[in-house]
Amino acid sequence: MQTIKVILFLLTICTLLSVASATIVDVDSPAVTRGAVLLIVDGMGSSYIYPEFTPYALDGSALNRANVSNIMLIADGGARVLDIRAPQTSTAPGHSVLVTGYSRADTELVGRGWATIFDVLRVHDYLCLAVMQKGDFKEMRAKQDAILFDASASIRNPSIDMEARPHVPAGLHELMQTWQKRLPNYLDGKEGVERYAAYNGWAIDASNAIIRYMAENHPTQKFLLTVNVGAVDLAGHYLGSERYVKVIEELDRDLYELYQTCIEKDIVLIITADHGMAFPRQGARGGHASDKYADTLEAQRIPLIISGPNVRVGVVESGRQSDIAPTLLSILDVMDTLPYSDGGVILIKEYANLRVVTGSPMDIVLQKDGVVISSVTSDDVTFVGLAFGNYTIFAGPHIERIDIQHDTILEIDVRAVGSHDRLFIAVAMISIIVGGGLVAIWKIMKD
Repeated sequence: MQTIKVILFLLTICTLLSVASATIVDVDSPAVTRGAVLLIVDGMGSSYIYPEFTPYALDGSALNRANVSNIMLIADGGARVLDIRAPQTSTAPGHSVLVTGYSRADTELVGRGWATIFDVLRVHDYLCLAVMQKGDFKEMRAKQDAILFDASASIRNPSIDMEARPHVPAGLHELMQTWQKRLPNYLDGKEGVERYAAYNGWAIDASNAIIRYMAENHPTQKFLLTVNVGAVDLAGHYLGSERYVKVIEELDRDLYELYQTCIEKDIVLIITADHGMAFPRQGARGGHASDKYADTLEAQRIPLIISGPNVRVGVVESGRQSDIAPTLLSILDVMDTLPYSDGGVILIKEYANLRVVTGSPMDIVLQKDGVVISSVTSDDVTFVGLAFGNYTIFAGPHIERIDIQHDTILEIDVRAVGSHDRLFIAVAMISIIVGGGLVAIWKIMKD
């Protein structure tokens, strides 16, 4: 009983020390996104799917491009980045860049605290789920709340394992266990392109089932589902350039239902890759990591296609692979930064958000063209759904004028605007609370 009293008292102190919590203000009721699917098509180079490009082999001969009508349908309804390149053309580093936003990331960085999109999203109450056939190194798996992954990374003898944290909904856990056992049914009796396509198809179907389950059974629970389909990369390595393209085309056929589910359930769909694929000549097996391949456009150029309820339709000329992680957070209206990222937000959202952090509660007023848009008392407020343009922010005695063309975090040093007295008072109050708490705890323990 004494221990319970101590715990309760400590919780009370923590509550008192939390001077103010983050405030969200919907300025213009932007389109709601309930989560996102990050679809990583391992080894799919944009040279083989974008109509603007022609892929070439190392010997200079032109290679075939895939007919991807569904991928282009998705692109036409959303945003497509034309020239985006992987700085590291191998699987683990490529995935590391995608989830940290750092162009030189490695698996060790992924394993650090607060380094990835998963760390940031979890703080914002997202569930992090994954279905991964490649790129599922231990640091990546450790960041997921639940994951299905191929422990063998072999299309000949795949071995699907599952890891899940205790708080994952029981129904989701059962669903993922069911899909864990279904891959053999997809592969039975299939060889060549058909087997590779079925391997990808299982991952897409399992992902579609997870999205539907979450949307229909836990509609208020936001989530990120990271999906890696591995057979495109494997086809490049083992089947050669012509059948590599065929496997991409088979994947394209499978994507339509997933896309329709994302539209129906207000889910953002991001299609990209960890790296591309290069071939020495027509019909030959390819690669991407060795020196003779790594410097080619075919190995470096990757797609980036984003579809969602708040995404502007159009083509963006260029971007970087390290831009994908911060852009994903922006699309989800998550106003936090990735500490190791050297990427930026690609400007494809239909509106902007403004986060104002003062460190001390005060009246914060947002004006546009002399008209008050919103007024709130807080030390950390995010205005969501702003039209692009010039705004004036009044934070206590501080005045800031800012041109907002993208999500912006404005940090105001309240001590620089005459808040020394408030700081002194706050420190004194904290000292009194903590001191009183220690005395009370001592008395409780003594009794």
